[in-house]
Amino acid sequence: MDIKHGTPTSEEDTRTGQVVSADEHPMVDLSDPNAEAWIAAGGDPRDQGRMVELFSRELTGATDLMVGLAWFDPGQVHLLHHHPYADEWYYVITGSADFTIGDEQLRGRPGTGLYIPAGTRHRIHNDQSQALQIAWGFNRPSLMDVGIVWEE
Repeated sequence: MDIKHGTPTSEEDTRTGQVVSADEHPMVDLSDPNAEAWIAAGGDPRDQGRMVELFSRELTGATDLMVGLAWFDPGQVHLLHHHPYADEWYYVITGSADFTIGDEQLRGRPGTGLYIPAGTRHRIHNDQSQALQIAWGFNRPSLMDVGIVWEE
């Protein structure tokens, strides 16, 4: 797209985008052993929290990324794990939590962004009294592509 003039410069540039709403996509309880797509991707029912995909290959036809939202109630833990095939990022929207990224312990607060390279172990513990909401994403379009290796 020619940004100055706002006109397409090639056939590929004429693709239209998509607008999505979180309440139109299925919410996944990470501890639900019957959450078929989550379990098929390597999810573990010992894990905690809820997530919704916004953009993914399966939901929107995305080819190079996956983006979603997640919620963790007070005391909940997203277990220590890593993704061998994908980089991940988190952005804290509301709440505060203890994040493990590699060997570091970090306090994530609203406005905190965290980048997690492929193969880096990470964990979230909502050790506060209010819910934590984060945006998250991968540089792969599907959970089936990222790999999940649990470390606890």
